[in-house]
Amino acid sequence: MRVALVSAFIEDQVYEHKLDDSFMKNTICKEDHFYHRIAKALSKKNIEVVIFYPSKEKIEKKFVHKFGHEIVRVPVKYIPFIHEPIVYSPRLVEIIKNEFDICQFVSGYYVMYKVPDMFDYIVSKLHNKIPIIARWAGGNHEWMTILRKPIKKKSLNKCQKILCSGKNEIGNLKKIFDIPSEKISYLINPIDLDIFKKRDKIETKKQLELDVKKKYFLYVGRLTINKGIEELLETFKEIQKIKKEIILILIGDGPLKNKIIEFAKKYNLENSILLKGRCSHNEISIHYNASSILFHIGTSGGLPNVIIEGIASGLPIIASYNGANEDFVNEKLGTGILIQPGNKSQLKDAIFMILKNEEKFSKNISNVIIDFTYEAFGEKLVKIYESIKKNKF
Repeated sequence: MRVALVSAFIEDQVYEHKLDDSFMKNTICKEDHFYHRIAKALSKKNIEVVIFYPSKEKIEKKFVHKFGHEIVRVPVKYIPFIHEPIVYSPRLVEIIKNEFDICQFVSGYYVMYKVPDMFDYIVSKLHNKIPIIARWAGGNHEWMTILRKPIKKKSLNKCQKILCSGKNEIGNLKKIFDIPSEKISYLINPIDLDIFKKRDKIETKKQLELDVKKKYFLYVGRLTINKGIEELLETFKEIQKIKKEIILILIGDGPLKNKIIEFAKKYNLENSILLKGRCSHNEISIHYNASSILFHIGTSGGLPNVIIEGIASGLPIIASYNGANEDFVNEKLGTGILIQPGNKSQLKDAIFMILKNEEKFSKNISNVIIDFTYEAFGEKLVKIYESIKKNKF
């Protein structure tokens, strides 16, 4: 069986970098992004997988990821249009239709709220020609225009299956888009539990050459707006006045990087705010173990991989009430505290609560983590494929 794993984004915009050959080889082919973890899980089940990266680059080209699967950079047509561009790729549709058994979208946010996006375009072209599996990770459906929602509803209903990672989002699919229950499957992206696991905090601090007497706050993700970074910086600045032993580490890259550097200089926090840039999964896992709190307080929906990784590592988490966060981060499970996005008062209170009760929040790892292994994920996804095929698409 050949499966096309497809991004519905122009990935140049996602990375804010041209997907030239050098970037593809030195970044995309070496990273541990969840697209590639999905491919790895399927490869373990003897499924042939190719990942497609839509790009503004005009030359189609194949690359090989470090996990062994193929990546194809495929050109898109890009037409600027008022607030959002119109994007489509006849070449991508042609390849999938002629060479694959299943088309599975791995990107989960279909963010064009005014015009049809790549997801709508590809679904319209492949409908009734090949089985289509979508991934719904949230996004704010309230931002969609009156004309936009019917388009999205129609596209989603044309898919044979929709993978979803949160109970709230499953509810939205049913209520907002009239998706029948039998079309929805609850499935969360896989993580490597041999990498993300509990380790001794002191030893991992030493491994990272960090001061063992300090406490570390951690952010992992894109340095961009709507991630709660601005609120985190302001709150950290206030807390650092009375708790000098706390250091903030940010792992990732993005357009806010220079603003973060300027913020640190302005408030004399150059030695207290550490920008680590892009890191491998192995490096990130050690940072989880060395830290006291992980922050994911943005406004986007879905279930971020960093939350599952943090839980597996025994790291307390402060997250926002968004998407599937509520299913995995809460005081009942002992995994962390939820706050309203943008609420700095709640953020500050949550930080002090965890600092006072750090052992309570890091003692247990939720049993649900076992469902996120490569083996479990691959097995569930293959069953979905077989079910679609059995129903004689």
